Amino acid sequence: MNAVVPIWFDALEVGQIEVGTDGSLSLRYADRWLQTGGAFPLSVTMPLRPALYPSEVISPWLANLLPEDEQLTVLTRSLGLDQADVLAVLREIGGDTAGALSFGEAGDRSRRSYAPLTTFYRTDDPQEALERHFEDLGRRPFLVGEEGVRQSLAGGQKKSALAVLGPVGAPVLRLPQAGDVLAVPLNGAPSTLIVKPDNPNLPGITENEVWCLRMAQAIGIEAAQASILQSSKRTAIAVLRYDRRVGRNGQLLRLHQEDFAQANGLPPGRKYERGTLRGLDLKTLLETGRHVSATDALALLDQVIFNILVANTDAHAKNYSLILPVGATPRLAPLYDVSSVLSWPHVVQSYAQSIAGKKRTPDMIAGRHWEAMAREIGYRPTDVRNRVQELVDKLVAGRVSVSADVAALPGATEGYVTQTAGAVEANALRMAGRL
Repeated sequence: MNAVVPIWFDALEVGQIEVGTDGSLSLRYADRWLQTGGAFPLSVTMPLRPALYPSEVISPWLANLLPEDEQLTVLTRSLGLDQADVLAVLREIGGDTAGALSFGEAGDRSRRSYAPLTTFYRTDDPQEALERHFEDLGRRPFLVGEEGVRQSLAGGQKKSALAVLGPVGAPVLRLPQAGDVLAVPLNGAPSTLIVKPDNPNLPGITENEVWCLRMAQAIGIEAAQASILQSSKRTAIAVLRYDRRVGRNGQLLRLHQEDFAQANGLPPGRKYERGTLRGLDLKTLLETGRHVSATDALALLDQVIFNILVANTDAHAKNYSLILPVGATPRLAPLYDVSSVLSWPHVVQSYAQSIAGKKRTPDMIAGRHWEAMAREIGYRPTDVRNRVQELVDKLVAGRVSVSADVAALPGATEGYVTQTAGAVEANALRMAGRL
């Protein structure tokens, strides 16, 4: 072996990733972790056992923890590392990742701290500090190279993992309120918020995503809590991290999670169904519900139906996740990363997975397609059609109140809210009319 990188859950060693002389990776759980009450596996693909997990199992799981595309290119250039050397990258930035684990260094609670953005960027104006942070992310994703900052989030979009500090300066697990402070986590401190600046190529994306997530909640689908932030020049989506919780003593704790690409052993390049190598199809996506309770499996179906109704055509394998809590059965993570493409004709309009065996756009979906989906996964077609109608009815009933709620948020543009709500409602009603 020419390298060993430990994986940690706070100060507990979960296991070690070994690098062979040929560059192949393998994982072995630590004996103490296997004997720890309440221990959880890294993945449903890697149950707790003493045996070695080979490279074909651990490598795609690790790759899904890193950013993609331009973000990964800029980050690895800053580090002077090869993009293909996933483990080396994680060793550098994997202190605060999706889920509960850190790579290379054990967590040391005594060293954790938070730097308010205003202090970090030496300005008294919180909105100016946030804008400087967004500009900083373009030069060095996740503040790579900054002393004490080791964090990584998956996906190709520019984003940041921050913490919300309450009135006494301690982290709080909630969306920002008046008087709260946004801060950069240092030395392994957990983040509480994912912040995504708006995208000029997708006008209204901030209002769009917040509306979709709040609509999901309004119709009874558990979804990530989201709001809007304002910098001095733009708006941003603020999403509360669902893989965090508050412990008995008030301390902030991490929950372990994995996305459906990881849960199905797929590298990030196969998060879409169509490609040179086949990715996650709708049948396999829904069958991933076998890892959770029957109630959660039905909730997964609701998530899929909702993504189809609102025309979230980018709902790929990494937009669904499992939570692997300490000593408990996996459960479905809340819905997240939902936006409707109906406002942007230049964006790909076909869904990430084939529906009833073919690539389809929102205007093509009819009753027979829902029936085919139901039969493929063993549900009664009538039940699925009825559930679609129920969700459409709830969506229509909640449109006015949800739209008013989002339009009232500081920084929201009412026109974008109205545009999203009208387009989604029309799409949902058209689908219901073809049941």
